[in-house]
Order: sequence, then structure tokens, then C-alpha cells
Amino acid sequence: MSGDLLKTTSNHNDEIKCVTSVFTVSFEDPFWVGVLEENYNGINYMGRHIFGAEPSNPELIQFYIYEFEKIKKIKISESEIETKKMSFKKSLNKSKKMQNKKNTGTKSQNLFQKALEEILKMNKKERKKGEIMNKEEKYRKKLEKKSEKKKGH
Repeated sequence: MSGDLLKTTSNHNDEIKCVTSVFTVSFEDPFWVGVLEENYNGINYMGRHIFGAEPSNPELIQFYIYEFEKIKKIKISESEIETKKMSFKKSLNKSKKMQNKKNTGTKSQNLFQKALEEILKMNKKERKKGEIMNKEEKYRKKLEKKSEKKKGH
């Protein structure tokens, strides 16, 4: 029986081919923010944690041990990160062009920013719907109260 428990079926689709993870702490006025970028088999995920004050090294180690796995990650894209070899001058020109653009940062950071904007838009739509429902409910109650007053005592 114990031999049956140890048998595992391996599926080629379940194999992890490539896992990369980068955690960057930077200052975004007025807080210190940690950005997590992960890539599992070509699928990009991003997460963010706000520290508040500048974290010290012991605080970062404690965060890594106890709270790192709790970072909420958002699926960004399924495309593989493109890595092409190019000459030094071409890479300089490309970096200058990217710096002049509004969206400065890595590709995954830009995608993460777009995903956050979409989430904020969805939340705004839901909030608007809730506000409209509340207004309609208040108006309905007001009409009921008004009709009760007209009926008399």
C-alpha cells in the first residue's frame, strides 16, 4: 500500500521549465515600495508591497521570512520575455528612446501599471453602480414616506 502512495504521475505540461524572481525596493513619493516580478514558464506575474518608511536590512529579512509569500500577485502576460543580442550603440540608442517615453521602467513594470489601471477602472465602475443603486433606494424610500404622509393618520 505504501508503494501506491509514493507513485506519482509526471505530466510534461506540469514541469517547471524556467522560474525567475526579482524583488526591487524603491522610493515612490511618499512611500518605500517593493515590487516583485516573477516569471513561471513564460507567464509573467507582478506584485507590490508598500513599506512606508525606509526598511532596514533586518526588516527586509524579516519581511522575506514571514510575509514574502503573502504578496498578492497579478498575472500580466503569457508571452516570453524577449532577449536579443544587439550591439552596444543600438542598445544605447534604444535606452535613450525609452527614457524619453512616458512609461519608463521594465516591460513587466509597465504591464503591471496597465493591469493596476484596469483594476482601478473596474473598481470605479462598480462604485458608480453602487452609488446609483443607493440614490435610487433613497429616492424610493422618500416616495414611500411621502405617500404615507398623504394617506393621513
